[in-house]
Amino acid sequence: MIDRSYLPFQSAREHQDRGMMKWMGFFLSEHTSSLYEDKTKEDFTSHLEDLEKFTLLNQLYTGQLLGSFQIKDKNRCCRCSGYVVDLNLNQVTVKSDKQHIRIYIKDILEISLGVEAINEEEKNL
Repeated sequence: MIDRSYLPFQSAREHQDRGMMKWMGFFLSEHTSSLYEDKTKEDFTSHLEDLEKFTLLNQLYTGQLLGSFQIKDKNRCCRCSGYVVDLNLNQVTVKSDKQHIRIYIKDILEISLGVEAINEEEKNL
């Protein structure tokens, strides 16, 4: 206990510090927001190595197969599907129903080939 007998006011002399209790609300709100951020965080890591990406993209290009791509776009994940019409070391151009999409190879997180892509297209309709 701290000696506060030298203070002029009785309320100040009799004040008892609550210690950690005054920080508990701050801790709980920080902890809750941290848990929420962790729960809503998106995983931007790709399980594909560059060689695997090029192999799959080359198969799509040469076979003119429909592919489905999960890509990182402005810190969020999105999915697009279409046919590979142009392929180089840095980027790929995909022709979808509505437009041509240029995707950087490093932004591709997942690639699905053929029938899998068609099934995903049907789910989106």
